[in-house]
Amino acid sequence: MNLTSEELAKEKEYLIKTLKIINSIINENDSSIKDKMEEITEMKKYIWDNNSVLDDIEIATGMYNVNQDVDATNENIRTLQKLKKSLVNPYFGRIDFVRDSINQSVYIGINGIMKNLDFYVFDWRTPIASMFYNYGIGPATYDAPFGKIEGDITLKRQYKIQDGNILRCFNSDLNIDDDYLQEILSKFSSDKMTNIVNTIQKEQNEIIRNIIDKYLIVQGIAGSGKTSVALHRIAYLLYKEKNLTSNNVLIFSPNDVFSEYISQVLPELGEDNVLQTTYSDFSQSYIKGFKNIESFSSFVERYYKLDEVDKERYTITKFKLSNDFKDLLDLFLEDYIKNIFFSKDIKVNDIVINKNHLNDLFHNRYKSRPILARLEYIAENICDIANVPYKRYGKTIQNKIREYLNVSLSTKELYSKITSSKEFQKQSTVQKNIDISTGETLLFEDLIPLLYLNFELNGYPNIDNIRHIIIDEAQDYTMLQLLMLKKIFKTASFTILGDINQTINPYYKYDDLKLINQTFNDKARYIELLKTYRSSEEIISYTNKILGLNNTCTVRKSNEIPVVLREVENLYAISQLVTDLSEMKKLGMERIAIITKNNSETIDLYKKLKKHINDLSLVEESNTSATSNTVIMPSYISKGLEFDGIIAYSTKENRYQDKDKYLFYVVCTRAQHRLVVYNGPVLKFERKNNYGK
Repeated sequence: MNLTSEELAKEKEYLIKTLKIINSIINENDSSIKDKMEEITEMKKYIWDNNSVLDDIEIATGMYNVNQDVDATNENIRTLQKLKKSLVNPYFGRIDFVRDSINQSVYIGINGIMKNLDFYVFDWRTPIASMFYNYGIGPATYDAPFGKIEGDITLKRQYKIQDGNILRCFNSDLNIDDDYLQEILSKFSSDKMTNIVNTIQKEQNEIIRNIIDKYLIVQGIAGSGKTSVALHRIAYLLYKEKNLTSNNVLIFSPNDVFSEYISQVLPELGEDNVLQTTYSDFSQSYIKGFKNIESFSSFVERYYKLDEVDKERYTITKFKLSNDFKDLLDLFLEDYIKNIFFSKDIKVNDIVINKNHLNDLFHNRYKSRPILARLEYIAENICDIANVPYKRYGKTIQNKIREYLNVSLSTKELYSKITSSKEFQKQSTVQKNIDISTGETLLFEDLIPLLYLNFELNGYPNIDNIRHIIIDEAQDYTMLQLLMLKKIFKTASFTILGDINQTINPYYKYDDLKLINQTFNDKARYIELLKTYRSSEEIISYTNKILGLNNTCTVRKSNEIPVVLREVENLYAISQLVTDLSEMKKLGMERIAIITKNNSETIDLYKKLKKHINDLSLVEESNTSATSNTVIMPSYISKGLEFDGIIAYSTKENRYQDKDKYLFYVVCTRAQHRLVVYNGPVLKFERKNNYGK
């Protein structure tokens, strides 16, 4: 609903007033920061000049005060930067909330604006701002620190403000105005994910503001905003939990390309970027004896680049990632530990410690401890008996203990023993195995079980400074991977995001993402996001057919640009690609990706296309930064990304097969506005309902 001229005039007046307030706060803060920085400089100079006459306590106290002032000044500088951003776009929404006959106009923006205890703009994360996302006109409530507040929303208004000017202003009712949402969704994409704070939907808001459930599992279809919701959830938690900082939050990303893609969202929301890693990179700290550890992307590449799958290798790898192999590892571990014993007495400081006593310590007194911890406790016990200081002799005695055990405590040797056992061959149904001890690179399928053995034998690290974990693309994590992360981050809360229809791990697939709850002792809350905001109706209609889905709800309306299916001979592929890219650019599309099935195809096609297209960037695992908006990449690197236009490229000789349908689905659902498929897949279509079941 459009505003009257009188209403619009009042809105412009309020905007001018708000901008003046922001400018006054900026000027005050700027002056205060300059004064404080001069004080810090003078204090540092005083301590330096009088270093010879000040005692240690005076120096320590002085430096402590300096550091406190530096921290406070840095925080003020951050606030100043937020305020300057607010000058461009101070708020995006407003609700009028009536309680006990008192009307309050609540303006909502990315940053709160307050002066002399008067709120001019409320931070989108405040309790009162939640009503903007959750309610339309009518009765509404929000949870204040002192209890539930009830009242009525009499007005809900949205703004598009740019450079301090109102470009659009309109009233809406229940949802974020559909026309406004369509306008935003129809825009062409940028090279980085951006915030969605002005269009957060009710179901997304419930996830963002959930602080009750320690564990959240979010099953969201492609384009449902899972990752964006998780990042806004981080921003909300950083606001809500005052002792939580960006260094207390860790995101497990599928690859470094994705990490770079999402790096802008939190800074846009006024927060520092949090810690990020991949599973393979994280594991490197705990696995020794290998020059390289294979990444998940390289693991997937190994499978999809094969012209013909090695059936024995496939069967072994599938078993190594299975829950059954975890059970086999547990049986071997139990038997292995049960049969560890000291073969002879140990002599320390001319005192003999009987082997029976050592075995009793190992198998009884310290039975609940990991192996490494048992050795430490035994070494401490020996030091007490021999009357020698543990700090000085503890490590030496631990090394001596290892020599007196009847087995080697090498995780690598134990793993090789397990994988060459008759029981392994029986359960995997393959009468051979590849010895990992001979390779310089630890393969991904061996990384997970080897890591598990290492932790079970030597103990899990206790990383208690990490208080919240985000696991993205969780459908490609095995249950064992998730179990280990839960044991490592014992005190952390988890947000787990995934979509079983985007599984690209060719060896492991969940029937239902709810199964992950078993890892968290059925204490996780499971939430589904069923609406997709990324792709047009035509693209969703096509991608639904790939997997036989019929439950995907698209929010975006038709853009009358059909999905183009091409049958192209290799001889004419380059000229056709050049034509398709040119047409997309003429339509105004900025971010365009050619996505091939595997990396070797990517490199081969890049070399040929580069002669014709100057602004083409190659993106692969070893090269994550694109220098232009037109990119070419392998399928498994594209996870989580989105582009204005996608060319899903494959040759007639290497089409996507039925076994590759989930990978093909991932590729096609990266497209927002246009999808062109070269040499489409050979698929067996079947109808499915809820997430493939």
